[in-house]
Amino acid sequence: MSSSSSEDEKSPDSVLEATPVWARADTFPIKPSGSDYGLIDSKGGQQSAHSAEELAAKILKLRAEIDLVWIPESDRLVVPESVPALHQVLRQRQERFASYDASNGKRMSLLFGAAVLWTGFSAWEKHGGSWDAVYSSQFTGLAVLLLFIFGLLPLYESWKIRRRLQRTKASDMVKGIPEAQFETWLQVCKVPFTYSLLVCLGLVGIAQLYVDWGSAGIKSSILRAGLLKLQALNHPEIVDGTAYWRIFTAPLLHGNMIHLMMNASGILYLGRRTESLARWPHLVIVFVSSAWVGGMASFHWIPDKIAVGASGGLLGLLGFMLVFERMHPRLVPKPAQRRLLAGVFLMVIIGFIGMSFIDNAAHAGGLLAGMAYAGIVFPKSASFRRPVTITKDKMVGLAMVIAVILTTAWAIYQIME
Repeated sequence: MSSSSSEDEKSPDSVLEATPVWARADTFPIKPSGSDYGLIDSKGGQQSAHSAEELAAKILKLRAEIDLVWIPESDRLVVPESVPALHQVLRQRQERFASYDASNGKRMSLLFGAAVLWTGFSAWEKHGGSWDAVYSSQFTGLAVLLLFIFGLLPLYESWKIRRRLQRTKASDMVKGIPEAQFETWLQVCKVPFTYSLLVCLGLVGIAQLYVDWGSAGIKSSILRAGLLKLQALNHPEIVDGTAYWRIFTAPLLHGNMIHLMMNASGILYLGRRTESLARWPHLVIVFVSSAWVGGMASFHWIPDKIAVGASGGLLGLLGFMLVFERMHPRLVPKPAQRRLLAGVFLMVIIGFIGMSFIDNAAHAGGLLAGMAYAGIVFPKSASFRRPVTITKDKMVGLAMVIAVILTTAWAIYQIME
């Protein structure tokens, strides 16, 4: 299967300026009529203004993120970073958000830091002063993970923003226009297949919640449709505990709501990026194949633990986009590319922190599968255009979509049986 074609090669508009889709003059919609100035926030709300000063005052006051603005000099909506008159208020907003992050980070650090101490001491005391029990405690590991994500990461982000603001001035904000255009373009792209994946995960999650409500220990839904591996030997009532289909249903199940929400948020971002840049068939193909490879890696390398979760598919999308964007360096601005590397680094840290309960074999298997797929399917290209989806890609992608739908239905049937 090859997807080497590009829009430049097949489009009659190949004589247009060599510009990626997110940087074209017609990327964003025509501005609303009725006022010279205005803004659209991240929630879709519109506010009009009669002058640049009034627009700046509204932006400074608004708590939501600003996606696009309109000004008299342009017939279309533009990113606020492209308007010099707004640079100073955008810096002020960044300083304010950095303060919010610092305040929330400190509060969450205290809360989850206390949870780490309490759960760690409880595990230590319950097992006669055993530090191994503290390390293997899932409650302590989860508390440490939440401390890192909701406490330490916001503190780090706040420090990084403040440090950057100290080293730059308002006029330097023009350098952020490409990244702002790219991220805003991603948000306005239609990604129905990404949302379809999330719907499937959500439906299985609802079935799990219905069956497992109030249960303790290993949940019934996981016993019925998770990847049990050797655990099947400890549950003889599960006669099909090693059934082959479990390697396909397990990625749709999750251990708890936090697990589901974390994977869903990652899939939303990476799925949107994949579907917008590489097209929908590769989104589905990469997710399904990486989830399967991750499950196989988990089965062979961690045979004594139950496995559930879409992390293999999620890491597959991350690995795919890492290689894909390296193969197509002109499609994405460099600052946006560095976010993917930061994502890999973050997953390594999370995997280390939660080593006692996170399936790192599935993570590694999914990541390598996604990277391998991108390296095999996509040749290196200097084009500014996104690859064109060929018929074979669509056929395989459609087959994967059908497989996901059928697997979702089968998982729900097994859970509810």
